[in-house]
Amino acid sequence: MSDVLEVTSELYAEAEFCSTDTGNGNAISKFTFVYPNRRDTDANGTQTDQTNGMDKRNGQPETGIEKTPSSIKDSEEESCIEEESFESDYDESVCDEEDFDSESDCCEASEQKESSQSSIKLDKDGDLDVERPRKGAIEIEHRKSTRLDLVGLQIWRGALLLADYIMHNERKFKNAHILELGSGVGLTSIVASMYAREVICTDIDIEGLLDLIRGNVQRNAQLSNPHCRMHVTELDFKVSYQDYPRELKDKLQHVQYVVAADVIYDDDITEAFVRTIVSLLLELPKLKAIYIALEKRYVFTLEDMDSVAPCYDYFLRYFQKRNSRFGVNRWKLINVCMNFPRYFDYDKVKDLVLLKICHANK
Repeated sequence: MSDVLEVTSELYAEAEFCSTDTGNGNAISKFTFVYPNRRDTDANGTQTDQTNGMDKRNGQPETGIEKTPSSIKDSEEESCIEEESFESDYDESVCDEEDFDSESDCCEASEQKESSQSSIKLDKDGDLDVERPRKGAIEIEHRKSTRLDLVGLQIWRGALLLADYIMHNERKFKNAHILELGSGVGLTSIVASMYAREVICTDIDIEGLLDLIRGNVQRNAQLSNPHCRMHVTELDFKVSYQDYPRELKDKLQHVQYVVAADVIYDDDITEAFVRTIVSLLLELPKLKAIYIALEKRYVFTLEDMDSVAPCYDYFLRYFQKRNSRFGVNRWKLINVCMNFPRYFDYDKVKDLVLLKICHANK
C-alpha cells in the first residue's frame, strides 16, 4: 500500500508561533497581530490616517505615513483607486463602490513620493510622544500536517493576507454581512467578526472541521464585535445553490461581501468553487464584491519549458469560461493592489494574490 502524501503549510516554517499540542493530533497556536492605529483628528483638528503594521524583516511594528493637510484631498475631487485592472481580458475600469473611503480604502502607490513629513507630536511635558502600537493575538486549534484532501485543517498564508486586508479596510467591513467560503479553521472569519455585523463561516464537515471552527470562534470570542452574529454552517462547493437549506438561503440574502482564502489547489474543487461564486453573484441581491486570496504555486513543466502556476491558471481560464457563457463578460476580475500594511507576522511573499470579483455594470 502506497504512503499517503502529507502536505504542510509553508507558514509554519517561516515564523515562530507559540504552539502547544492538544494530544489529539492538533496544535493550538497563537497568531499575533498589530491593531490598525487610526486617529480621526490631530491636535489641530485635521483629519489623519495613521496605520501600524509589521516590519517585514524583523516583525517590529512600523508606522504608516500620516497625511498633512496638503496631502489630504476632498473625496469628491479626487477619485482614489483601490484595485488595478487584471492583466487578462478584463480591461474595464475598476469597480466604483459606494462605500469606498477615499483615504483608508485606497491603494496609494505615490505616498512615498510625497514631500510632506509626518507631524512630530509632543506630550504635555514637551517630550516626544511615541504612540506604541496595540497588539493582539488569535489562538487557533489546527493541524500542522495533513493529507491533501484535509488541507482546510491547516492555516495558509492566504488566510493571513485576507485578514490583513480586512483589518486595513475596517471601515469598509464595519457592520457588514460577510460570508466566508472554505473557512478552514476559521481565522479569517474571526478577524472579520471584529468589525462585521454578521459573519457566516462555512466549509465542508469533514474530520470534525465545523466543530473545530466553533471551538476557535469561542476561544476568541473576546475579540469579536459584541454586536456581531457568528454562524458556523456547512457549505459544500459541490452542492448547487438550489439545494442549500432554506435557513442558509435566508441568511445569504443579506450578504454584502464574500471572502475566500486558499481554495485553489485542485481542479475539480476549483470548478466547483467557481460554480459556487457564480451562483452567489446571480442569487445574492446585496452582494457588492467577492475577495479571493491565494498563493500562486509554481512548478516546472517540460511541456511549457517554464515554471507555471497550473492551479491558478486553471482558475482564471475556468472563471473566464463561466463568465463569458453568453458572449459578454458579466463580472469583472480585478487584481487588488497589495501595498496595504502587514498586521500579522508572516512572510508576504510576491506570489500571494488578492483578487476581487464584482458585477461588470457597477
